[in-house]
Amino acid sequence: MGEVFRPKDILKGRRRFIEEALHDLSPSIRDTVIGILESWKGEESRDKLIKILGKKNVEDILKSLES
Repeated sequence: MGEVFRPKDILKGRRRFIEEALHDLSPSIRDTVIGILESWKGEESRDKLIKILGKKNVEDILKSLES
């Protein structure tokens, strides 16, 4: 069974980590990714992130958010 996150909990205390992980991206892409994380809607949001960042990067980010 998957984890359930509230949108506000996704970045709570981890915004700096996410911003550092995304530092190679353009500011507009970085803002888009942070916006998706802030308004988390489960699989729909995960699929959007995969289209932008790729499956491996998304898995790494989500794994780090779980811990």
